[in-house]
Amino acid sequence: MRILRKTMFPDEIFEDIEKKDGVIALAFFAIIFILMFVFLYLIKILPLFFIMKTNENFAYKLIFAIIMDLPGFVGIIAILKLRQQKISTVGLRRYGLKSSLYVGIILISTFFIYYISKKGFNLNLIWRTIDFIIFVGFYEELIFRGFLWPRLVVGFGKTWGTILSGIFFGMAHLPINIVFNNKSVFQTFILGNGSNVNIGGGLIGALWFIFIYTRNSNILLPSFVHGIQDMMSMI
Repeated sequence: MRILRKTMFPDEIFEDIEKKDGVIALAFFAIIFILMFVFLYLIKILPLFFIMKTNENFAYKLIFAIIMDLPGFVGIIAILKLRQQKISTVGLRRYGLKSSLYVGIILISTFFIYYISKKGFNLNLIWRTIDFIIFVGFYEELIFRGFLWPRLVVGFGKTWGTILSGIFFGMAHLPINIVFNNKSVFQTFILGNGSNVNIGGGLIGALWFIFIYTRNSNILLPSFVHGIQDMMSMI
């Protein structure tokens, strides 16, 4: 019960972060959001898009994931080096590491047992797990809970910082529908659709993952939960 009653704003998450980092976080999101559109349009006009739609080979989807996630990873590394900040400021800490791994192993094992009981074992399960845990769960949690949320909170306050992080989280899920699925801005940003979330969904999702993150202040915990949660679409 003590874990459930923990504050959603533990001091260790905001250590070594300054107000100016809030502005940096805004610029960072604006850049990667624009790059998402640029990269998606480039992929759409290149053979990779057609290959991905007609071929189930995991290698092509891995290439796509790396292309889309690379700017965020590189950007965070560059900012941490420029600001001379520790990796702990993005949620990668020794504290909470073991408990996060234990939970992750339990979640993955439970999902595997359930999936295999329904559909049987296939190698695609292994590749999709890697994709969902690393390139979806870990990437999105590192960006939105590990990097953006603490900096926006320090820069703009607990309420507005958290709201902004949720809005950004929702927005980040929308470009692929605009570019790949030919949805309008109104359909994606306001209405949402069956395969993605709208801004309201992003806010709710952000609060859920922030709550999980702050149970042990290690970004790996929500990464596992996020990845497994998205993997449920496989069943």
